[in-house]
Amino acid sequence: MKSGDIDYEILSIRDFGIGMRRRNVKVQLFENKPSEDKLREITESIWQEHGQDVEELTTVFYLPGMDPRSVAYAFGGCMKGKGCYLSLRE
Repeated sequence: MKSGDIDYEILSIRDFGIGMRRRNVKVQLFENKPSEDKLREITESIWQEHGQDVEELTTVFYLPGMDPRSVAYAFGGCMKGKGCYLSLRE
């Protein structure tokens, strides 16, 4: 997939939550130093495509070479009525 000029792959999409439906999306990036704006753009794009039927969608970003079963590089997310956010590991 592509968002702007950053290629990425959705590794998995997992739903959870009973009272409040949530969705977690693991994303493998193909660029080593994406900007915060690009990560936010990817999060918003995934929200539009895969998150309209849940209350909250969280994106978990991995850089090239990172193990997706381990620590993530960044987290993004969107909530209905509250907008999107991004948390970056420095």
